[in-house]
Amino acid sequence: MLDVTDKKILNILSKDARAPLKQIGNECNMSPTAVHLRVKKLEEQKIITGSKSIIDTYLLGYQTQSFIGIYFNKANIYRKVSQALYEIDEVVECNYTTGNFSLLVKVICKDNKHLTEVLSNKIQTIDGVARTETFICLEQTFTREIEF
Repeated sequence: MLDVTDKKILNILSKDARAPLKQIGNECNMSPTAVHLRVKKLEEQKIITGSKSIIDTYLLGYQTQSFIGIYFNKANIYRKVSQALYEIDEVVECNYTTGNFSLLVKVICKDNKHLTEVLSNKIQTIDGVARTETFICLEQTFTREIEF
C-alpha cells in the first residue's frame, strides 16, 4: 500500500521526473537518502517503471497529430494487430477500447500527406483491419498525469 509520502513523491515525479532528491526531500520533510530508498521501493514494486523526457514533436516538424479508430474484420486479432501497429514508428500509442472501434491509436506525422501515407500504406494494409476512422487533432490543450 502507498502511504501519503509515497503519493507525494509520485506527484512530484509525475510533474518533473528529474526533480533532485534533495528537493523532493524538502517537500516531504525527508532526507535525500530516505527519498532514494522510497523511490527504489516504488521501482521494485513496478509502480515507477521509468522516466521520460517530453519532446515537442511539433517543433521538430511533426505537425499533424491524429487519433485513428481501427475496426477489425474478424474477432480475436487484437494482439496480432497491436503488434503490427507497434512496428509503425508514427504510431505512438495504442489502446484496446469498447465502443464502435476495437483500437484507438495516436499517430504523429509531419503533415497530412505523411498521415495519408501511414494510413494507406501501413495501417490499412494490416491483416484484419477492416477500416479506419481518423480524427485530426487541431490543438492539444493539455496533457497531465493523474494526481494521487
